[in-house]
Amino acid sequence: MFSGRDVILISSIEWDFNWQGHQEIATRLARAGNRVLYVENMGVRAPGLRDARRVAQRFSHWAGSLLDGGVRQVAPDLYVCSPLIMPPFGSWLRHQLNRRFLLPMLRRVVRNLDFDPTVVWTFLPTDTVASFVRMLRGPEGVVVYYCIADFAELTPNREDILQSEREIIELSDIIFAQGPHLAEHCSRTGKHAEVFPFGVNIDRFSRNGHPPGPAAHVVASSSNGNNSAASLMKDLPRPVIGYVGGIHKFFDVEMLTAMARARPEWSFVLVGPLQTSAGELKRLPNVHLAGQKPHEELAEYIRGFDVGIVPYLFNTYTATVVPTKINEYLAMGKPVVSTNLPEVSNFNGKHGVIITSPNRAKEFAASIERALLTGGEESSVTRRREVAALHDWEARYERMSLLIEQELRRKKKASPTTPRAPRSDDEPARRL
Repeated sequence: MFSGRDVILISSIEWDFNWQGHQEIATRLARAGNRVLYVENMGVRAPGLRDARRVAQRFSHWAGSLLDGGVRQVAPDLYVCSPLIMPPFGSWLRHQLNRRFLLPMLRRVVRNLDFDPTVVWTFLPTDTVASFVRMLRGPEGVVVYYCIADFAELTPNREDILQSEREIIELSDIIFAQGPHLAEHCSRTGKHAEVFPFGVNIDRFSRNGHPPGPAAHVVASSSNGNNSAASLMKDLPRPVIGYVGGIHKFFDVEMLTAMARARPEWSFVLVGPLQTSAGELKRLPNVHLAGQKPHEELAEYIRGFDVGIVPYLFNTYTATVVPTKINEYLAMGKPVVSTNLPEVSNFNGKHGVIITSPNRAKEFAASIERALLTGGEESSVTRRREVAALHDWEARYERMSLLIEQELRRKKKASPTTPRAPRSDDEPARRL
């Protein structure tokens, strides 16, 4: 596990958004003794009206960090930057503004922190990021691209982002991919991609599970004393059908609405930000929108679920999606019902612990009924937890770290120059 390095991590989400692999990796890098600059999402498209809240939050974070040199410190050795960047692609003028003014401002943030980045790790494959990577990389530095989604499906600039992704791949020394389809996509350039699906923080979720047996009512037992989960679910009619994650355009609102109408005796609890129109769903009396919650509180909600669901639409984008929530449900021993996305089906082909269903309310509800029949059986609960443990972030991160460390050594051996020595544990880090 490498340490004593300066790492720039270019994320595809904001730090305060739903906790995913981006924050998990950044946190583990810092805990391992590296200094980490987490650069928040620079976008894959121009923002619209639906992004107004996110844009306002970006300006707020940027303005609030000006006195501290453009960054905020969120943990020891872990800094977050909210850059003001023009959207990627677009006109020549937009590109010039980014290249000549906005990206140099971001580079000054790196210098103000006295960072000498030896690892530049990006989740974004845009032209803006490609320019930034070129600014930062050194002869002995390692560039990592983690392909976590088919971003071409998220932007009207499909050909542009495919081109810029090819540039990112060419710049990269190491390529990780969420699943085999994305790995194959990245490997078309002739470079090898290692498959690393997002994992699960086993320690966080397993220690918050309840003993095997029928689902129990949620109790107020979170370490921070937060009783919101208990307050919401203590009196809900059973069964409780639960979901954690964003309610976005890939969430099948129509199917869930039809299912909630057809099963008024069931309680549906959705824990996550509302990112699309929920229509009638939010007006149904047996549907409860809990909103976005800190990652450390999710276990309290999942504890109260009888079944955890992944009701995603099937399309070109979700064909490569590996939902993080599956392993979070399993780590707490909960039965899982998901629409039959290709990567979910691949996962289930290996482990056989998920019930999959087409995107039809009647069949999805029937699958939930099947899950309820064996949900609390001790052998089933144990098996789910065993499967989740295979995807622990700790082991996944260690393997990633080893590959990066090996590449750093190879680069150092091949380079005729001698870099600045890595910071030792007792060397004072520059603080904000």
